Amino acid sequence: MDFSDGFQSSVLPLGLAFGMAMDEQAINNYGKMTEYEKEQVLAQSKSVKSKEEMQQLIQKISDGDTFV
Repeated sequence: MDFSDGFQSSVLPLGLAFGMAMDEQAINNYGKMTEYEKEQVLAQSKSVKSKEEMQQLIQKISDGDTFV
């Protein structure tokens, strides 16, 4: 599995990258996002203060929730 397809435009924070590596649906949904949506995800991930908050963000990506 190649994780770089959806991640080429930006470097992901480690917590987000590791968490998404455990959730194939999150990876697939992230790869389908627009550049603007990806920027929104990155902005949200940088404000995460706990492992639980990061898991919630990854679940939101996995569920296909919009970031616009």
